Amino acid sequence: MIIDMDTHILPLDIYDYVDGKFAAQKPQFEFDKDGILVKWSFPGNHQVKGTTPLPPPGAGGKHLGLSNMEFRLEEYQKLGIDKQLLLSQFSAIYFNYTLDPELAMQMAHSHNIAIGNLLKKYPNELIGAALVALQDVPSAIAEMEWAKKNGFQSIAIDKVFPVREHQFSETLGSHRELWPFFKRAEELGMPLIMHNVQHGHRISNMMIFQRDGLDTLCPAEGQMSLASLCTSGLFDDFPDLKMVFTEAGSAFIKPLLDRLDAAFVKPPLNYEDEDATARFHRRVVPVSERLSAGKRLTSLEEYEVKNKKPISEYFKKNLFFTIETEEPELPDSIELLGASQFLFATDYPHDDPGGRMKYKDVQLLQDNPRITDADKEIIRSTSAAAMLPAL
Repeated sequence: MIIDMDTHILPLDIYDYVDGKFAAQKPQFEFDKDGILVKWSFPGNHQVKGTTPLPPPGAGGKHLGLSNMEFRLEEYQKLGIDKQLLLSQFSAIYFNYTLDPELAMQMAHSHNIAIGNLLKKYPNELIGAALVALQDVPSAIAEMEWAKKNGFQSIAIDKVFPVREHQFSETLGSHRELWPFFKRAEELGMPLIMHNVQHGHRISNMMIFQRDGLDTLCPAEGQMSLASLCTSGLFDDFPDLKMVFTEAGSAFIKPLLDRLDAAFVKPPLNYEDEDATARFHRRVVPVSERLSAGKRLTSLEEYEVKNKKPISEYFKKNLFFTIETEEPELPDSIELLGASQFLFATDYPHDDPGGRMKYKDVQLLQDNPRITDADKEIIRSTSAAAMLPAL
């Protein structure tokens, strides 16, 4: 069996179930006779000044399989892929956490009804990933509970947390108001699928960064948010919570873990600052050198790392990654974390870097001489089946 854990869909009836005063504010889509998106508008959208969103409909927006399920299933049959997880066409809907909470909640629920209709029609081929509006945590929890009762097996969330106040992305782990949502996800056994949303909140939105090329030094927003899930102590509080990091490849994993694990054991030295406070004093032995990392805006007690284990331990238990089959570093990453942390994915129907190989991914994994047959089977289906017990 092969399970595709990253695909995108734009149901024709995605927002037909938004009603009342918000009906006029919902996204409006126009499809041609073949079901291809040709025009859209979003009266209720809230674009934060200074953000840099990409234009809709985004990668794969002109692909027949984006909205035509019959065509899509025919292609999957030819590909030899048995099941597919349905994620939203995020670049087309701009669903994000800066919208009016009630509008966002109605949009999320309407989307979930549309996906639920497909799950009922094709129960053996499709896996549901529900949307929630995290700007209203109690409602997001209620929507997740509804999704669980109605056959959904996962929840899709943004990789970062955009806010209305500014154009820069914030990390998920930094928003402690989300802890009850994470707790309930753990209790329900609902893995959280983290995916980019093209709302344009980026670390490098400060124009001087881009003008002078300094954006090349900025860490990727998703990776910062990913690290925050570990350094915030989230997985210590919710050790059985599972989160999937999509469409990022795996080459970044080893250098990131080397740096973070090293900081856990021995804090980094800052030779350029003569009077800064020690950064990670909890890790420092009493007779060691005074360590520093620049003058701090927060107190040492507030800043201290909160994770109880090296970051690599959370990567090997709580975090999972969809693969890019053509990536040379994939076998090395599998050796580092174990095949159980990786999931097969095509990014269908996208034609961006993550989806260009969608018609070759099955064969590329099969032909990779550096990955064992046992590991290939784990990646194709075993990892996903363990994460989604309803399969």
